Amino acid sequence: MKRKALTMINISIPRSKLGIFAAIWLISNSFACAQLVGELRTISKFQSLEIEDRRIDIWKPANVSEGPYQLLIMHDGQMLFQADSTWNGQEWGVDECLDSLYQQSLIGPTLVVGIWNIPERRHQNYFPQKPFESLPEAFKDSVLQLERPGEERKLLYGSPNSDAYLRFIFKELVPWIKSEYPIQTNGVYMVGSSMGGLISMYAALEYPNELTGAGCMSTHWPGFFQNENNPVPDAFINYIASHEEAATKSRWYFDRGDASLDALYPPHQDRVDSLFQSWPMVSARDYKSLVAPGDPHWETAWRSRLPFALIYLMGRSRE
Repeated sequence: MKRKALTMINISIPRSKLGIFAAIWLISNSFACAQLVGELRTISKFQSLEIEDRRIDIWKPANVSEGPYQLLIMHDGQMLFQADSTWNGQEWGVDECLDSLYQQSLIGPTLVVGIWNIPERRHQNYFPQKPFESLPEAFKDSVLQLERPGEERKLLYGSPNSDAYLRFIFKELVPWIKSEYPIQTNGVYMVGSSMGGLISMYAALEYPNELTGAGCMSTHWPGFFQNENNPVPDAFINYIASHEEAATKSRWYFDRGDASLDALYPPHQDRVDSLFQSWPMVSARDYKSLVAPGDPHWETAWRSRLPFALIYLMGRSRE
């Protein structure tokens, strides 16, 4: 059956009108919970043949012993559940959010797999590899010398290896998860922010038959920390444009703020939205792009927008 043409959804939403479900969740979670909600299983060193071994956290709602579960894969796993263990004292509140949505019957039983990053490897693991390889050689050489702003350490310790990172996820981690837990067919989603948004976009286009949907929050389209004389956004746009067929197989959620680092994103996100809008086989039901004025590039902002992303991508209203 032919799918409807896309009606572009690029909405500016004041914080006061983020929607009734998000508002209920924000009010009930205005203070971070010190105690974890639900059940958390930790594998301190998940072994991989593709990348460095790393910690994996597996969360499920309390008092849910049977599946099948929807599977939500998330990056930057150390930032998801407990603020007292994060570098900046902030967290996404994924456990509170999903527990609240589940208790309100807005979302079905969901298993979360939080993949911890290795700080020195984060940019290397999350930067989409094929777009990077399409960049001019001189530019690639120069970015390999970049340091993190305000820090005396490199941004990239070697060329991006995100293809290996995705093989780790889809060839090693997900099969193991499915051997341990009952997972719904066509019920695997991925969500990340900033560089995590980039790798979520890349995963949906590289593995279109493995993911049902991708949530890309505050997607770091510049790749680095400037827009001027930066060919990276064009490389991402060209990569996406060459994967139209793959793009039609996923449900897409993008958002951004407009403060701090998010102030770099409007022109690039607008181009991505226009590109998807130009594809008649991408349905309005499968693409949403939102703007939250005033939101900075922080976990507290992603926490406030997470209910929107999850209800849109995997809510029971879509069943």
